[in-house]
Amino acid sequence: MTFEKFTVIPIGPLQIQVWGLLVALGMLFALLFTLREAKRKKMKTEPFIDIFIISFITSIIGSRLLYVAIFWDNYKDDLWKIVQINEGGLVFFGGAILAVLSIILYTKLKKLKFWKVADAISPGFALGLGIGRIGCYLIGDHIGSRTDFFLGSYYNGDLRHEPSLYLSINGFVLFLLLFLLRPFIRTEGVMAYIFIVWYSASRFLLDFTRTADLENLSDPRYYSLTISQWLSLALFVIFLPLLIHKLARAKAKK
Repeated sequence: MTFEKFTVIPIGPLQIQVWGLLVALGMLFALLFTLREAKRKKMKTEPFIDIFIISFITSIIGSRLLYVAIFWDNYKDDLWKIVQINEGGLVFFGGAILAVLSIILYTKLKKLKFWKVADAISPGFALGLGIGRIGCYLIGDHIGSRTDFFLGSYYNGDLRHEPSLYLSINGFVLFLLLFLLRPFIRTEGVMAYIFIVWYSASRFLLDFTRTADLENLSDPRYYSLTISQWLSLALFVIFLPLLIHKLARAKAKK
């Protein structure tokens, strides 16, 4: 299919950035669902508002720092460009890692159970990812490799994958899975573990659809894998055995 970038929504003199709008909507829906989930679990909702604000700030910082680290050659001669986020340049895993560290610190300070909090956050987070990645898709971010897949879009005459669209669909599927599993999972940490295992496995596979043949648009690869794939692989190897162990222990207690 032919796809044209859709970057702004003109409202009179205002130019609303589509990517920013969808990311903001994703975070809003993630927060609203998480507050609902906290109430269902009979947890106080106030800490989740604090967590939302903290993780929002730290995720932006972390995602920017990892992007700058990966593309350091583009910034080393003009450090001011590092803070010019409006020009783009964020890496999901950098933001996720720093946000998780900040949540761990917050839960320790507030004497909350981290994995219980993580369980409540996970479905809403998946929903937010699904919505936010629509913004990436609409602005034509993350050009894919050549394909004949029917969901591909034309770029410079070549039909290419749409990694952002796949990641959006993946987020919605993960949300649906976690939503349906909620009534059946009682063991603390399992929801969060499922999120990590699913996302890391799917992100590892979906990153193979990213372009490697466009010099200025390709992510750096190390031994044929992107940074996100290496991080995904590490998370999957660590958390899959932990998830299996938790499920086995829960089954043994029945």
